[in-house]
Amino acid sequence: MTDKEKSTIQEQLATLYLRLNGYFTTGYIIHSDEKKIEGELDILAVRFPLHNQYYTEHNSSKFLEISSNIDIIIAEVKSKGQPLQFNHCLKQKETLEPLQKLLRWTGVLADDKIDDIATELNSLVQTKENSQLQSFRSTKFIETNFGKIAIRPILFSPEKININNADKFINWTEINDFVWLCLCPEDIREKCGTRYDFTAWGQSFNEIVRAYKDRQISQTKFETITELYKYIEDKRLK
Repeated sequence: MTDKEKSTIQEQLATLYLRLNGYFTTGYIIHSDEKKIEGELDILAVRFPLHNQYYTEHNSSKFLEISSNIDIIIAEVKSKGQPLQFNHCLKQKETLEPLQKLLRWTGVLADDKIDDIATELNSLVQTKENSQLQSFRSTKFIETNFGKIAIRPILFSPEKININNADKFINWTEINDFVWLCLCPEDIREKCGTRYDFTAWGQSFNEIVRAYKDRQISQTKFETITELYKYIEDKRLK
């Protein structure tokens, strides 16, 4: 499996994790006035406070620190060899334009709030030496026409097993445990089917969901993402 294919699986896995936590997700391309792409955001996710999926018999992950207000996540997915930091496009100090464009695109903030929130986010995505935050960074709660919202920049590194001494990020252990909890219950759920046509998940998630579901009956959990890569690759070759 190529590095590009692995990177795609990592992004899909991170997106699936957020979807299973009740988030609507998309990517976002940041264009520049020079008629080129200035940057890409791996995942932009939003979750609304009345989200409920009681019939699945599991709750959203406590690790994600979801508030009772509208939650917007700006997520970047990092491979193991990449620095655990946000891309230059978002953290550059020369201009706030990429963040301003992103905030306008969400459609949730009035124009008079854009500049201040972009400035706050720019500060939040900066790399801070020897920082070991135990919680995710977040903007202050913002009053909007749709209710209070918070915007949180969060890094994902699906190939890293532990957090170690870094700021809090979403690692393999958290993703794998939560996806397994959602997709692979040992017992039959009363109000939620777990065996069905997995192509219903669509092209982005089909391979990953099938890989987990194939292990549901035996209750053999993936130990590493390398094991997941190999499982998917073997299925492609059949």
